[in-house]
Amino acid sequence: MTMKRLVITWALAIGFFGVAAVTEAEQADKPFVNVSATPDSIDLGTASLFTNTFEVPAALTVKVDANCFHGPIMISATKLKHRQGSSISPEHIFVKSPDTSGFVAMAKPVAISKPTIGSHKIVLDLRVKAELLYPAGEYAGTLMLTMMPPT
Repeated sequence: MTMKRLVITWALAIGFFGVAAVTEAEQADKPFVNVSATPDSIDLGTASLFTNTFEVPAALTVKVDANCFHGPIMISATKLKHRQGSSISPEHIFVKSPDTSGFVAMAKPVAISKPTIGSHKIVLDLRVKAELLYPAGEYAGTLMLTMMPPT
């Protein structure tokens, strides 16, 4: 191999590694936000006949991984449906986070965080107002987390 070919080969190799490094740096600089919640399902336990409510402390943890400024996270709920057809509406499902003023009904989406920068965790407490007319048994529903654009 002549010296000219060796220099060209090294120049091409440096060029390729330089492009790869720039591409990797560009990908690392791209803003990202990932929201997840644990556990995947929540057991709200058994309602009390005396208090008409049942509170599950720290029932849900929302984990936000982000490298940029992001808007507030909202939570909403569908009806909790019983297999026999009855349901508990979102007006009777309450959520409390460090950024709410106590428990708030999920009749409409509730902001559980403020706009912020970077990664963080949000611990949510849930409460369902159980009335005597709801039959005992399992109910199924969905909690939805939505990230709003930053303002």
